[in-house]
Amino acid sequence: MKRMLMLATLALPAVCGAGALDDCMRAEAQSPAVSVCLQQRLSKAEAELTRGENQAAAAMRELDQITGNRYRARLALSQSGRAFKTYLDKQCRWVASSYASGNGVDQARTACRVDLIEQRLSQLAAHAGN
Repeated sequence: MKRMLMLATLALPAVCGAGALDDCMRAEAQSPAVSVCLQQRLSKAEAELTRGENQAAAAMRELDQITGNRYRARLALSQSGRAFKTYLDKQCRWVASSYASGNGVDQARTACRVDLIEQRLSQLAAHAGN
């Protein structure tokens, strides 16, 4: 059991880095170009997150109006957004730390942020009726 846990722990950085990092590494041969690719993806994801949060907030405001604010959907969304940002920072700090050192740390952190923001966008769209 301990051996399996150790193997899973060792494989974790590779799993956590899947997604944006893999996409950019396949598209770009040089490390600086990978970093640029990741930064572009992050900028796009952050802009989409702002739009997605605004759309979800509008949908939750409408829901609150329809239900007489009985469920406080807008407030719950706001609290969820703050919790997500805390999680995003702490999770991606941990992912970067798992790389220990080297050039991959910043790329891992950026890729983590892209991947988690894209997941959040999917959740916002699913629950806000978009």
